[in-house]
Amino acid sequence: MQIKQKLIVFPTSRAIREHLLLNKSSNSLLPFFLTIDDFFKKSFFFNNKKLIDEEHKFLLLKESIKFDDFKKLGISSNFTQFLKQSDYIFRFFTEISSEKVDINEIKNVDTYEFYKEHLEILNKIKINYIELLEKNNFIDRVNEANHYKLNKDFLNKFEEIELNFEGYFTKVEFDKILQISENTKLIINLFTNEYNKKSIEAFKSIGFELEENKAYKLDISNKKILEETQVKSILQNFEIKGFASRINQIAYIKATIVSCIQSGVEPSKIVLIVPDEGFINKLKLFDNEGYFNFAMGLDITNSKSYKLLYTLFNLFSDEEFKIDFSIEFFKINKDFLEFIKQNWNKQLTLNIFEFLEKEVLQYEDNEEIIVKLNELFYKFKVLFFTNNSYILVKEALKILLQKLQKTTIDDVNSGKITVMGLLESRAVNFEVVIICDFNEEFIPKISLKDKFLSTKVKEYANLPTIKDRENLQKYYYKRLINNCKSLYVCYTNNELSFISRFASELFNRKIDNRVFDNEYKHIIYNKTNFSHFDKQIIETIDLSKMTWSATSLKAYLQCKRKFYLQYILKLKEHEISLKPKGYELGDIIHKILYEYFEKSLDSFERLEELFVKYTQKNPFLTLELEVWKKKIYKVFENEKQRFENIQILHKELPFNMTYQGINIKGAIDRIDKQNDKYLVIDYKTSSSLKVDSLKNYEKSCDFQLEFYYLAVQELYKTLNIESFYYDLNSAKLLKEEALDAKLELLNTIFNSFKQTKEINFEKCEDKALCGFCSYKIICNRE
Repeated sequence: MQIKQKLIVFPTSRAIREHLLLNKSSNSLLPFFLTIDDFFKKSFFFNNKKLIDEEHKFLLLKESIKFDDFKKLGISSNFTQFLKQSDYIFRFFTEISSEKVDINEIKNVDTYEFYKEHLEILNKIKINYIELLEKNNFIDRVNEANHYKLNKDFLNKFEEIELNFEGYFTKVEFDKILQISENTKLIINLFTNEYNKKSIEAFKSIGFELEENKAYKLDISNKKILEETQVKSILQNFEIKGFASRINQIAYIKATIVSCIQSGVEPSKIVLIVPDEGFINKLKLFDNEGYFNFAMGLDITNSKSYKLLYTLFNLFSDEEFKIDFSIEFFKINKDFLEFIKQNWNKQLTLNIFEFLEKEVLQYEDNEEIIVKLNELFYKFKVLFFTNNSYILVKEALKILLQKLQKTTIDDVNSGKITVMGLLESRAVNFEVVIICDFNEEFIPKISLKDKFLSTKVKEYANLPTIKDRENLQKYYYKRLINNCKSLYVCYTNNELSFISRFASELFNRKIDNRVFDNEYKHIIYNKTNFSHFDKQIIETIDLSKMTWSATSLKAYLQCKRKFYLQYILKLKEHEISLKPKGYELGDIIHKILYEYFEKSLDSFERLEELFVKYTQKNPFLTLELEVWKKKIYKVFENEKQRFENIQILHKELPFNMTYQGINIKGAIDRIDKQNDKYLVIDYKTSSSLKVDSLKNYEKSCDFQLEFYYLAVQELYKTLNIESFYYDLNSAKLLKEEALDAKLELLNTIFNSFKQTKEINFEKCEDKALCGFCSYKIICNRE
C-alpha cells in the first residue's frame, strides 16, 4: 500500500527554498513541495488540448484582429507595433476571463456608453480568438474555464494539501480551490490586514468570518478555523532617507549592509527590494565587492549578441545615430553588414533568417546566452514562418531586440545579499529589509490591465480596480515590513522625483524631507580633490594666422582662458546628460525657420508639422517648443507683410573669406533683398537680447553682424547693406545702428592680432560670465 504524502504549496520557488533551509535539521520525512502555479497546472487537465505558448498566442491574436473596425481601438495593426501593444488585449481578456465577467455584462454597467464601441470591437476580437483556440486545440486563460477538469489521479496521491496563500485569488482560481477541497483535505494559511479585504470577503462567501491583522489556518474542506493568532509586527529599527541623485541610493544601500553585518546580522538574512528592475543595471556597476545576488536573473543587454543587433538596428533606422565607432569597436563583419543593408526593407525569408541566426550565434561567446539564443531563434522561426506571416527584415530585428531585452540568465557569480522584486518576497522572511526607489513613479506599480475601462465601470462590473491593485501592493509591503526586525528605505528627492504616497500610510511617521547625498556619496565615488590650475598660461601664438568665427572671437574677447581651453586645447564638454544643452533650442528654431521659408508662408499646418517633427526628435524640449510655436506664428504674420516688398536670396549661407589679411568664416541666417538694398538678418532666440549703440559699442564682444556684413559686401560688391537682429521673442527686426563704428573697432582688434605674438591667456575679470561656462570647474569659479 502506497503511503500518502503531504503536499505543501508556496507562492514561489524562493519561498520553498527558504522553508527547506529553515527545516533542514528536522529528522522527518519531507513532504512534497510545489509552487502555486505548478499546483494549479498539475491539479487540472484538459482533454485532447494543449496549453498555448507565447508565440502561437500572438499569431492567433494577430489573425483575430483582421477586420476594418479594429483600427478604432487605437492599437496599431503593424506587425512590430502590435507585438508590443498586444499585451493590452491579452491582459484585458485574461482579467475578465479570470473574474468570470462577460463583455456584455460590462456594456450593461457602462450607463453612458463611453466604451460601447471599444467593447464591441474587443468582444469581436475575443470571439475570433476563442474560435481559433478551439480550432487548433489550444488552451489559454481566455477559454480554460470551459475545459478544465480535476486531476484526481494527482490529488489522490496526497493525504493533505497545505497552501500558503499570499495575495488574491481570481474567481476562477477560487472555484478551483473549492473543487480541490472537495476531493482532498485542503488547508490554507493566510494573513489578513486592512489591505486584503477582497480576500477576506471571498472566504466569507464560503462561511469563514475573518478579522483583520490575524494569521489563520483554515480547513477549507471542513469549513473550520483550525488556528487563529494575532499578527504583531516585530519591526524594531526603521530609517528612511532621501537622495537628490538616484545613483546615490546605492551608496546608502552599501553603507547599510556593512553596518548591519558589523552588528552581527548574517548577510543571507538581508534583502534588497527593487520596485523597478531597471535599477539593477546601475547596482551591478557599483558592486565591486560582489555583495549581491539577483533573484530575477541578469539581463543580457550587455552581451555581444545584443550589442550586435542593437548596432545594426540603429545604424539603418536612425540617420542621426553616430555608429561608425561601434562597427569598429564591436568588430562587426563588413560582409554581414552589407547583407543586412541590402535586405533591410525586404521581406524576411527563411534563408535571410537562417543567415542572421548563424551570424549572431557565431558572434556570441557566452555559452548560457547561446542556449537562450537558440531557444529564441527556434521560437521565432515558428512565429515568422507560420501562416505565411509577412514581415520585413527591419521589423524582425526590432522584435528580436524587444525579446532579448526581457531575456535573463542565472546569476551564477552571486553574493550573499539577495536582490528581488516585491512579488518574489512573498512568504519569505528576512531580518533586514532594504527598499530602494520608494518613489511615486515606481510605487504603486501601474498595470496594463487598466487601459480600456475606467475605475467606476470596473467597480460596477466586479473587476479589480486600480485601488484594488494598489491595496494588494500595500498588503505585500505591509507583510514584508511586519516580518523584519530592521527596515531601511531610500528614495529620490528632487524636482522630478518625489516619495510615493504609500509612505505616509505604510510607515505612519513624519518623513524628513532633507537629502543625504553628501553623507554617503564618498562610498561610490573616489575621493578626488580637484587640482585647480591657477598659474599663468603664456603662449607664443600668431592669432592673425587663425581662422575666426564670430563665436570664437567673442570667446577670446570675453575670456582668453576659455578661448585657450576651447579653441587651442580643444577640450570638449562631456555629453552625459539627457537634458538638452542651452544651444539646442535655438538650433531647432533655426532649422524650423529654414525649412518653413523653403515654401510659401500660407500653410500654418506645415508649420505645425515642423514643430511636431522636431518635438519627436527631442521630447525633452516639448514644453519649450510649444511656447515657441506661438512666438513663431507672430513672426510669420509679420513676415507675410514684409514679403510684399522683399525677396529671400539665401538662408544659412556659409562663407569663408579674408578680411584685413585674416580669415573669417560663418553662416548667414538669411539675406533678403529690398529693391536694390541687401538686408542681412541674424535670428536671435535670447530673451535678453541687447543691441549695441554708439554709446556702448566700445565694450562689445559680439561682431556677428559685422562678419555677415563683410561677407555680403564681398559676395555682391556693394555697400548698400543693412544688418539686423531678428528678435524672435518680439517678432521685431532690430537694426545694428553702430555698424560702421564696430567695423572700425574690428579693424583695431585684427591689427592687434598681427602685432601681438605672445598671448597671456588669463581668466576673465567679470565672474558673472563664469555662471554658464563649461570650464568653470577647471578655473575654480563654481
